[in-house]
Amino acid sequence: NQLPAAQHYITSTETNLRSIHLSTVHFSEELPSTMRTASSLLSFLAVSMFILPPMAMADGYSQPQDYQPPAYRKPADGLVAGYYGKSCPDMEGIVQRAVKKAFAADYTIAAGLIRLFFHDFAVGGCDASILIDAPGSERYAAASKTLRGFELIEAIKTELEAKCPKTVSCADILTAATRDASREVGVGYWTLVYGRKDGRQSRKEAADKYVPVGRESVTDLVAFFESKGLNVRDLVVLSGAHTIGKASCAAVKPRLCKSKPETLDGKYGDFLRRKCRRGDAEHERVELDGVTPTAFDNGYYKNLERRMGLLETDQKMLHDSRTRSFVQEMAREPEEFKRQFVESMRWLGNVQVLTGSEGEVRSKCSTVNY
Repeated sequence: NQLPAAQHYITSTETNLRSIHLSTVHFSEELPSTMRTASSLLSFLAVSMFILPPMAMADGYSQPQDYQPPAYRKPADGLVAGYYGKSCPDMEGIVQRAVKKAFAADYTIAAGLIRLFFHDFAVGGCDASILIDAPGSERYAAASKTLRGFELIEAIKTELEAKCPKTVSCADILTAATRDASREVGVGYWTLVYGRKDGRQSRKEAADKYVPVGRESVTDLVAFFESKGLNVRDLVVLSGAHTIGKASCAAVKPRLCKSKPETLDGKYGDFLRRKCRRGDAEHERVELDGVTPTAFDNGYYKNLERRMGLLETDQKMLHDSRTRSFVQEMAREPEEFKRQFVESMRWLGNVQVLTGSEGEVRSKCSTVNY
């Protein structure tokens, strides 16, 4: 019964297409030759409205209607909200109190924990491999030289072992501590699922190969994030963590040497050269956000628009067609940035996690169990 209606629709569509095409061709003949290419494009777009398959927006891209969210958007099997409800009911309270105390003593610990968490994620997912203190581990990679927060995570682990022996993994502790540190600087709260297990492998070669260090191309960064199931929007939003914290002059100098005037504000460049000229480049520090360095806000993106991105990779995102619109959106919408940051961080913690018998619960975060 539906066949005649379908035939009528097809016939009607063909008539419409013919009419559109002829009208566009006639219009094109009246145009100067330099404008006919644009007219042809209009004709193609008009036809495409009828013949292209239906599309739906998802994750910032056009996707088919049967699009399925990437795996990282769904909690891994074995991760649940009430994982420690009976075995260690005060787990989150212990972590929160320790982080709050550490933040009161040194507010920069927030940026340190966020960076530590990201470095852990970058190599093999969130498995606490960055915490292993052994010759040849990720902790001894060149990319890890200025990481901080190890002592705080170990102190939390020691307290939890006294209350709930062999129960709470270091991967879950690092995930929770990073969330709580983010809250201390004004990021919104997000609920967590638990049940991550700790990995037993940690190689500095892997960290130096995979962890972004500030000199990559946007293409490299997009490929890295996509290899983890994250998208371009996640890349731009998570880079916004550079609104707090500092970088070493060693990471900044390549930008000063290679940047063109149109990509680096003159006065800001002069300031950085003076700052990094003196002292040891490895130990001299510069604020990642030169305007509001202690506030977790969207100033990072505004700085990119002012040509004041500290790291070369940051500034490149304003000039790349894949990332520019997201940078501009975050610069205009401070609350949207914070909301998106919460979402990206929530899902980042679910990437490539070990659960069940895939890993272990370390007795000490710095060493594997023997």
